Amino acid sequence: MKKLFLMLAIAGFLTSSYAQTLTVKDVPAPVTKTFTKTHPKVDTVQWSKSGDFYKAAYQVKMKDMTATYTVFGKLTETEAEITVASLPTPVLKYINENYPSDVVKSSTLVKSAKGKVTYAVKIKGMDLAFDSNGKILK
Repeated sequence: MKKLFLMLAIAGFLTSSYAQTLTVKDVPAPVTKTFTKTHPKVDTVQWSKSGDFYKAAYQVKMKDMTATYTVFGKLTETEAEITVASLPTPVLKYINENYPSDVVKSSTLVKSAKGKVTYAVKIKGMDLAFDSNGKILK
């Protein structure tokens, strides 16, 4: 089950550009209801669908965020843009040792509905994933 959530997180991160863009009327009511209940102050949301999952993309305090739901409105994961400096020390160490002259293009904290945290980092045209202890997952 843990691997399933991890794979969903990585798949969402890697394939977000291939997701189908939706209008709010195309999103199932349980999904929009759950999102609105948990994010009452968010007024601008871009909806997309990837496979059987619905993703809400929005901003909070100028940071890009996403929340992914099942068709029944059950949250499966969230993603939050973070600064490179916010990455765990072992992740930063790995990047500095393996990509010393490259710039991190983006870093994201991915949290499963069960609370498991992973980090997604885009560097040198690659997407890397790390667990919360800094172990590389991909």
